Amino acid sequence: MLVRRRRRSESHPTFDMTPMIDCVFQLLIFFIVCTHFRPEELVMESNLSTKDGLTGAPPVMREQVTLYCEWDAAAGQGQFVVALGSRGRRVVENSRVALSDLLPRSGRDAGVAASREPYRRVFGAVKEAVERSIMQSGAVIEKIEVSFAGSAREGASGQTAPWAFVVLGIDVVHAVNKDRKKARMPEYEMTFKFMDALGRLPRRP
Repeated sequence: MLVRRRRRSESHPTFDMTPMIDCVFQLLIFFIVCTHFRPEELVMESNLSTKDGLTGAPPVMREQVTLYCEWDAAAGQGQFVVALGSRGRRVVENSRVALSDLLPRSGRDAGVAASREPYRRVFGAVKEAVERSIMQSGAVIEKIEVSFAGSAREGASGQTAPWAFVVLGIDVVHAVNKDRKKARMPEYEMTFKFMDALGRLPRRP
């Protein structure tokens, strides 16, 4: 008697794709929510500054005028030097004067008037030199600095100039601003320079 063996049914392994599909959809939703789409460059508006950057006109330089009161202690005389910042120093012509002639004298009216003549001469020469430097600079002058340095080459690390020369420089700046105010132009800021770049106080004469 023949016994037939029962053929086993072949079973293939299967995977449940539902969790994977759920995971893919969750990732898709996450990236859709968190992604920032780049707008078209053709419709982007630029918020660039109209004062700086590339423009049709060349950039305007901004400078400051520095007025040095040079002092020669050995000769007892001083003169003025005008510069753009710390460069382009030029000695003011007809500005060399002795300290004794610059100080006002007491006495009769004729003596007082004679003592003021050197002051008026130097004052006019320095004022003209400052205004000429401003016009020839080709830059926007933001302020005028009066240096107490006794030498424009050594800077404020050297000795200081006598106060009479510094006061004359202050008077020049006030006169320049007075003319600009009459012409309805913005006045220049006046600053003073006491120390050098290392923060050292200058030596007194």
